Amino acid sequence: MTAAVQIDNLNHWFGSFQALKNISLEIDSGEYVTLLGPSGCGKTTLLSVLGGFLKPTEGNVHIGARDMTLLPPADRPTTTVFQDYALFPHMSLRDNVGFGLRMAGVDKLERHRRADEKLKMVGLVGDGSRRPHELSGGQRQRVALARALAVEPEVLLLDEPLGALDLKLRRTMQDELKVIQRQAGTTFVHVTHDQEEAMALADRIVVMNAGQIEDAGSPRQVYNQPATLFTANFMGEINQIPAQITNGQASTELGQLPATGIPNGEAILCIRPEALCDEGKGLDLMPAKVTDATFFGTYVRVLLISGDAGGLTLSAHLPPGDIPPIGDFIQLSVPTKALRFFPKYRT
Repeated sequence: MTAAVQIDNLNHWFGSFQALKNISLEIDSGEYVTLLGPSGCGKTTLLSVLGGFLKPTEGNVHIGARDMTLLPPADRPTTTVFQDYALFPHMSLRDNVGFGLRMAGVDKLERHRRADEKLKMVGLVGDGSRRPHELSGGQRQRVALARALAVEPEVLLLDEPLGALDLKLRRTMQDELKVIQRQAGTTFVHVTHDQEEAMALADRIVVMNAGQIEDAGSPRQVYNQPATLFTANFMGEINQIPAQITNGQASTELGQLPATGIPNGEAILCIRPEALCDEGKGLDLMPAKVTDATFFGTYVRVLLISGDAGGLTLSAHLPPGDIPPIGDFIQLSVPTKALRFFPKYRT
């Protein structure tokens, strides 16, 4: 089972602090959406409202055609997976997964069948008799996911579910989580502060800041075409270059660059480090001096400064060939499509 989610004009205050500000969002049935943002941005508060753990001060939440705004968690077609998996140590994996079915009055034979089905889905076929202490962190995470899916929620809510895992295991679980979501067909709403995790999992990323939605779109869209300077900064590393726009031309320390459709005045030019490339592969920039170069396997991260001294500091990700010597001047280019301008006073 799966359902769409409709959030309308949601506001929430904790005393005098407004945690959510005019949130409106539509989530399609079967869509995998991540709520992404720094600590304190409101993403977990929004998830708590969706799950019924928090009644919003203003606004409405619909799942399918039903108004869920005032309903408690037990009466909603949602299940939440938390970072702390909260498995029962004295129960087998089969009984852990079937616990929600037991509370719903499902008979033992049927709940064991459905529990084994969900354990198979998460790659733990034949492990139903094991106990949680016998499992790795990644396996316990899978059991928590199977338990949530066993009750067949229309919407599955995930609150930093991979946060306790190490980097390698987290990446493995990201791949598996997306496969599981596709198999189940359930609507997933996943909270994270990890940009890589959001891009690996989401059909659509909702970027939040200070209780508001800053941006929303596919991973490619929010990374390559951020709607705001905040999104550009938050979604990975980026170079910020002061610019003065005059009739479609940008004057910068890197030279004159096209700025078609950008209003006249002061602006910030943003360029991703990987967009800076060898001379002749785009718009040529002013030469820059290498101040540091580090090999990262798939690329070389080069720090540069425009001019001899006191200029603009840049970061470039170059192909993993020869590492440029410190002190050398190199000529870089940038594709026109990689230039992103934002008004200076808009954040």
